Amino acid sequence: MDSTPLLVGSNELSASRALLQDHPVFLRASHSPWCFIPQNVLVFFRGLILAYLIAASILVLNYETTDAAPGETNARLFFDFAIISGAMVLLYFIITFSWTFTHLYYPDPEEIDGGIESWVVNVMSLPRNLASLRQQFYFTLFYITTVVFSFMNTVIYWFITRPYDLENNDNGGTGDDDNDNGNNGNGDGNGFLAAAPNTPFSDIFGEGWLKAFAIVNLFGITSIIMVFEILFLNSIRRPSTISAYLFALMVFAGLYLGWAYIGHAATGIYPFFWLDPAEAGSQEAVTAYAIGFVLLAPIMYIFMQGFVGIRESLVRPHVIIQEGLGA
Repeated sequence: MDSTPLLVGSNELSASRALLQDHPVFLRASHSPWCFIPQNVLVFFRGLILAYLIAASILVLNYETTDAAPGETNARLFFDFAIISGAMVLLYFIITFSWTFTHLYYPDPEEIDGGIESWVVNVMSLPRNLASLRQQFYFTLFYITTVVFSFMNTVIYWFITRPYDLENNDNGGTGDDDNDNGNNGNGDGNGFLAAAPNTPFSDIFGEGWLKAFAIVNLFGITSIIMVFEILFLNSIRRPSTISAYLFALMVFAGLYLGWAYIGHAATGIYPFFWLDPAEAGSQEAVTAYAIGFVLLAPIMYIFMQGFVGIRESLVRPHVIIQEGLGA
């Protein structure tokens, strides 16, 4: 079997089609809009990406746990925004690979006799109630939050964190202006050490392959994967109303800031330098950064919808041609 119809076994949806007026988001997440990516190819792509993400996660965690600065506890990783956003991407691909695989090869889980295989297939299968608007909203919100947090993580690192690190000493702290070299080690934060590399990106690629791999994956590859996901691997449309998602994204961003401060209380480490008044310069600067972090979420959501719009504009001519040929 090469592909499965989009609404196979969807008699349960007939009563709610007037309300949904579209395919459920679970099915759209399990089908590519492109005719050159049938279901079996989509399963292959999702499986390949999932395998890569699992392998990359192992290497990244190995780097983060073995290359920590003295005094840093591994518990800090539970509060690290890059780790959290990366874990969300991994979870998203576990879910969508499971749905895509079972929708193609096990379209009717009820036909499988009892046993471990039946239990595994049922766990991996699409939700039983595809027509549930509440479940559709929750999954759409999870998908949007995953993409937005991934984009935010990339933007924050390349445009804020890395430039800051390049202007400061190796441990990311500010220097001092008490001595000629700008640092006497008392940590009063007056002045800084210029530690910019001699060649571009030598701070990333000049300290071993594992560090380079971890940084590129944490702050680059995951966003590229999500762009590929939006453009080619799913057919999730832009929601008709965005106000609820914009509000939810800002709430989630604010909740993360609260989680970050809990992390500081538990580990003594700030996930971002700008959450530390000593590093940011003042409490007012911390507040400004925090507001910017929250507002970055809806900006990245609009950026995400731009990719969805590109995909829909590219796919639409093919749909029109196919409908014309079918007529």
